[in-house]
Amino acid sequence: MRANSAEIIKSMRKEMGLSQEEMAAQLFISTRQLARIEAGEAGMDIWQFITTSELLGAPSEDFWLLYLDSSEYASYRDYRRLKRQIASNDWTEANDTIAALEKSELMKQQVVNQYVSYMKVSLQMEMPPGEKLEQYKTALHMSKSCFDENKVCEYRMTYNEINIVLSIAKCLSHMGEHDRATSLVHSLIEGRENCKVSEEDKAYIFPAMYYYLIGILHHAENYRDALKACENAVEVCRDYNNLNRIPEMLYAMAECLHKLGEEEHIFKTHLVRAYHVAYGMGKNDTAACIKEASLKNFGVTVP
Repeated sequence: MRANSAEIIKSMRKEMGLSQEEMAAQLFISTRQLARIEAGEAGMDIWQFITTSELLGAPSEDFWLLYLDSSEYASYRDYRRLKRQIASNDWTEANDTIAALEKSELMKQQVVNQYVSYMKVSLQMEMPPGEKLEQYKTALHMSKSCFDENKVCEYRMTYNEINIVLSIAKCLSHMGEHDRATSLVHSLIEGRENCKVSEEDKAYIFPAMYYYLIGILHHAENYRDALKACENAVEVCRDYNNLNRIPEMLYAMAECLHKLGEEEHIFKTHLVRAYHVAYGMGKNDTAACIKEASLKNFGVTVP
């Protein structure tokens, strides 16, 4: 365990671009002690390792990586890369990463197997929602064999489990079970502070909860509640410094206002903001899509 933890800690430190001095200062240990740990001359107990891995961007739920060998750790980096690709909607690269992970020994780890299984279903765009629903349930049962959707807010949900439950809610919505879908997502939002996820993952998953809720409410034609969810989503994005989804949220607000019969100058303001925020963030493709959709769906020319 000592040699393996030494190798992993050293690799993670280098990935983060930290010197031994910088990392030692953040861990409140001496540079000499860190050097001995990285050389395999001193060990770390499991709690020290979890604290260190959290600092370096690996969530505590991944403490099992302490037991990985060098080749498996390389696959762990693919697993983390896949999560970032999904968060940034990089679907082409995600498919390649999934293919690499499926060939790795890391698939023996439940958390990786579950996430890959979940993502393979999600990427099947033509699969009927009823079939997707059953496959999502199968993936969820890998970690929660007796899952009860009425107790969602009581569970300490992992990153994988939250994503799967959100996708289950989306399937239910497409199958016409809007109330059940809305209740599931509301329960996740209510219990989100009990989630077992890293700060990095919170920045993605917490805004995603509202993003799914908006879609479900919009599908149910409950535009007033969808508008409120949009406003909450923007605040959560700001709280967790995840601004990537804000242009989408602003556009969704414009849609809701339009459906609620507001005058053009009111919803146009949100369309203009959505376009300029996306453009200002360097998301030129998103900005172009918003501009095109504004003219097509609202008859509004975005300046």
